[in-house]
Amino acid sequence: MQAKNTRGRLAALMVFSFLSLAVNSPARADGPQPPPVPPVPPPSTAPVAPATPAPADSLAWDAVMKDMDAKPGQMSADFFFSVTNVSTSDVVIDHVQTSCGCTVAKLPSQPWVLKPQDNGKINVTVDLHGKPVGTLFKTVTVFFTNQTTKPLTVKVTIPDNPENARMRNQQMALGDRQKVFKDDCAKCHAEPTHGKTGKDLYAAACGICHDAEHRATMVPNLHALNHSTDRIYWKQWITTGKVGTAMPAFSTEQGGPLSTEQIDSLADYLDTTIPHNPAPAPTAQLHPKVDAAPAPVAVPPQVIK
Repeated sequence: MQAKNTRGRLAALMVFSFLSLAVNSPARADGPQPPPVPPVPPPSTAPVAPATPAPADSLAWDAVMKDMDAKPGQMSADFFFSVTNVSTSDVVIDHVQTSCGCTVAKLPSQPWVLKPQDNGKINVTVDLHGKPVGTLFKTVTVFFTNQTTKPLTVKVTIPDNPENARMRNQQMALGDRQKVFKDDCAKCHAEPTHGKTGKDLYAAACGICHDAEHRATMVPNLHALNHSTDRIYWKQWITTGKVGTAMPAFSTEQGGPLSTEQIDSLADYLDTTIPHNPAPAPTAQLHPKVDAAPAPVAVPPQVIK
């Protein structure tokens, strides 16, 4: 019985050993095996040649935008742009083009060849005839032979023409005679009158217009009136002005800057300064008087003997 059990255990041990050997043995595929894959070589690290700079990048400009404050009445604005070829090869500027016909740009030659380290100027002129008051921008585009471009800009500030401003102010005064005491006009016609009387008030309130070097034709010369005046006349004109003209009302009650005391002092000054009864202006004779012929002299009759 004991021998039988021993044989059974040996048989089980042999089966277990066989199974373990089958599981742990590497599988074998039938047929030939594929050749091994060769390793991939690393990417080339050879140096890359630097790119040739574009013509626009080969030039050094003194500026890409220039500006000017024009003077009153100035008819044109002149600029120039300096440029240097800082590359080691030639740069060719084919042509230039402006943003409008009032602006002209000139090259030294066309096409313009700039050799290494060469420099030169592009001249630009803006026509200001008829241009409105304000800021003006114009563009000049530089074209290279490889079709690349370089934009340049000019800026012009155009001031107001004093004569035009004067005419506009006169038109505004005719439309609203109290306009001289409002907005920016008040700086010249209202603010200087504060605290003044008599002669000083006349200079600040009246003389600024009536005694001006370039007095408007609609503004009379108070020292050369062709009619009589008195204190009542002056006070009425200063207080209420005259509707339909450029003469404003200076009274604070009517939108002016002067108090009753200031108006009284101004009327007193004008009454003592301006002639009450100016001499009439001489008038030309339409038919000059012709001297009469001398009267005939009586001749006594001759006595015939």
